[in-house]
Amino acid sequence: MRGRWRIGDQLTRRGGQPLPVEVSFDDYVEDIAENQVLLSAATRLLRLPGVAADALGALRRIVRVLDGVSVIPVGAPVPEVRQDRRNARYSSALALASLVLSGSSVEQRAGAVVASGFLVDMWSVFEDFVSAALREAFKPYGGVLVSQYQSTLDVEGTVKIAPDLVWLVDGEVRACIDVKYKVEKHGQYPNADLYQMAAYCRRFGLREGWLVYADSSELSESVQIVGGPNVTRTCVALNVHGVELLAQSERFAARVACPVCPEVPLR
Repeated sequence: MRGRWRIGDQLTRRGGQPLPVEVSFDDYVEDIAENQVLLSAATRLLRLPGVAADALGALRRIVRVLDGVSVIPVGAPVPEVRQDRRNARYSSALALASLVLSGSSVEQRAGAVVASGFLVDMWSVFEDFVSAALREAFKPYGGVLVSQYQSTLDVEGTVKIAPDLVWLVDGEVRACIDVKYKVEKHGQYPNADLYQMAAYCRRFGLREGWLVYADSSELSESVQIVGGPNVTRTCVALNVHGVELLAQSERFAARVACPVCPEVPLR
């Protein structure tokens, strides 16, 4: 007999019959809720663009170690894992994995998640995330998207410029994109951004420049510059509160890469 004999259940359920025997036992298998949560979170993180090489290696090791464990389908309920002595040693990893699967993050308001204090430069986070997302989104159109493209504005080469993103195709600048984490004032964005983009367009011989802002309204507007070359500045606002930020980035890349096509809405 394997396990512990449940005599009470044997008498009440089996009416004194010797077989089958009512027993309880622990079956030590890998496909448990804890491993499912860890594997599913690691799998989803591997799909994100721009993950650091050392983090990719650690995530792939988790996938290899948990081979044979079931992956939780997207949209399916996440098993509730209760902390006890058996999983206490990796409770922090389970808490982080649960946040990943729920699409949540550590918030500053009081709640059930315990985290150390930290300070984040949101402008840097937004610009890095959008740059990584757009770099992936531009891949189907060829060329390469270069961050902080170094160039000069004057003939002597003393005035340095470095647009946030430049799309290069066969060594030629096809598009210039500047990412801004700013709040609009009085219904418009800072004029200094327009001056900066106009200089970029003049330098690279572009007829259109792109300013990408963080916003919740998914605004898209264009401004025609008076005099000189026929240059247009186009402002695009990506909804940082929406779950479709990556999809918006893909639609924006299609809009920039194919200017002769019908306008691609960001929504």
